[in-house]
Amino acid sequence: MAYAVIAFNILIGPALLDQVGVVSNPAAAIVELASFAGIRVWTKWRQAVLQTSRSGLPNFLTLTQTPLPPQHDVIVAVIGRYEEFLATLPADLHGECARQIARRFAVGCGARDICHGEGGLFAWIEPTRPLDQQIENLEGLRALFAAPLLVGQHVFDTNVHFGLERNHEFDGLTRVNTAVASATEALKRGRTVELFEAQRLANAAWELSLLTRIDEGMRNGDIWLAYQPQWDYREGRISGAEALIRWNDPVRGPIRPDEFILQAEQAGRIDALTYWVLDQAITATERFNALGPTFQVSINLSAQLVDKPSLISSVAEIVRRRGIDCRLLTVEVTETAGMCNRPAAIRNLQALRSMGFRLSIDDFGTGEASLSYLAELPSDELKLDRRFVSKIVHHERERHIVASTINLAHALRQIVVAEGVEDLSTFELLRQLGCDVGQGYHIAKPEPLELLLSRYATMAEPGTARAQKR
Repeated sequence: MAYAVIAFNILIGPALLDQVGVVSNPAAAIVELASFAGIRVWTKWRQAVLQTSRSGLPNFLTLTQTPLPPQHDVIVAVIGRYEEFLATLPADLHGECARQIARRFAVGCGARDICHGEGGLFAWIEPTRPLDQQIENLEGLRALFAAPLLVGQHVFDTNVHFGLERNHEFDGLTRVNTAVASATEALKRGRTVELFEAQRLANAAWELSLLTRIDEGMRNGDIWLAYQPQWDYREGRISGAEALIRWNDPVRGPIRPDEFILQAEQAGRIDALTYWVLDQAITATERFNALGPTFQVSINLSAQLVDKPSLISSVAEIVRRRGIDCRLLTVEVTETAGMCNRPAAIRNLQALRSMGFRLSIDDFGTGEASLSYLAELPSDELKLDRRFVSKIVHHERERHIVASTINLAHALRQIVVAEGVEDLSTFELLRQLGCDVGQGYHIAKPEPLELLLSRYATMAEPGTARAQKR
């Protein structure tokens, strides 16, 4: 309409005005039209830049264009398997998928604007509150995604992970970027929330040399495997152990596994670390099984490695070289969204199982889409996460969850391993609930191979009581 008025002024207006004795200026009208058109073009460009085209939601630039309000946290959420969802949806439903997710966030956190980025990223700001309260709120927000998404006729189970940034002295762009990095880290680690801490920047120089230190640690023994025994309820004995990686750096002392494993994953060095663990675990398996009844050793397989094309050939070469019976080894896969190519991961796991390895779903119940994970993966075993197991004595809800999971696993012919068995009451209740295997400090702490071998040799001697625990 505005363009029509201006065009009227240019084309018709001068002649009419001349008839009534008013002098008109067509040049001014042309300038007016050009100015108006320029404003419209700029408005449309700005809208395109500040909105995500498929969803119509504001994008992350809206958080960096103006200074953020004081005493506000930046929160970035990443949706697990988001790209997989989009791949199964018609293109005209992509925007609706993003808008549905944004509405859930808005309902849960009360933020007026939810920004949408690529790769299943969503962001907003909230007033800063005590850290424990903020984390509790994000845990509750995650619960909103327990219900599946319904987009058109498509139903999806999903999960969400959060990056929390509260360094108010940083500029908006830095804060958004660090929140994105924290959310991505939470996704990879299978955590609900990852908090970005400014002091981590001080460790940057040490982390740059981390990969060299890992290689050196595997050579000189600073990196080693501890073994935590597993108790077989039916046989009444220690029947296996989980291999857990440890690092005692001569400069920094003990380093948490999740710290250096994440760095190795991000730098593409998790392959070498995993194959080293497998080789060490094979040695332990041979030594345990030379002492007594069948003894199972479990190792963890990174979600960053499980879908790699080279996995099967590399494992097959180690197995060929060592001549191990793969049925004595269990491969644990964490129930997270960290694997990038799910179909390739499932093919690899099927191939490992065909070689004879037992497959275990680790931390069952805490990762992404538990039931769909159970349906897709060719597993032999479920490991109940300690967050459920540790509460079964005093919390009826967790007790029912654990009991139901045990029954479900048995119906699917799966073995159930309970982690976090910290006391006698929990140990005995798991027995009553029909659990197959227990693992935790009540049974034994993780310990060096030689120490556990010595204890196991004593237990395996004829006439020795089978029910030895500590």
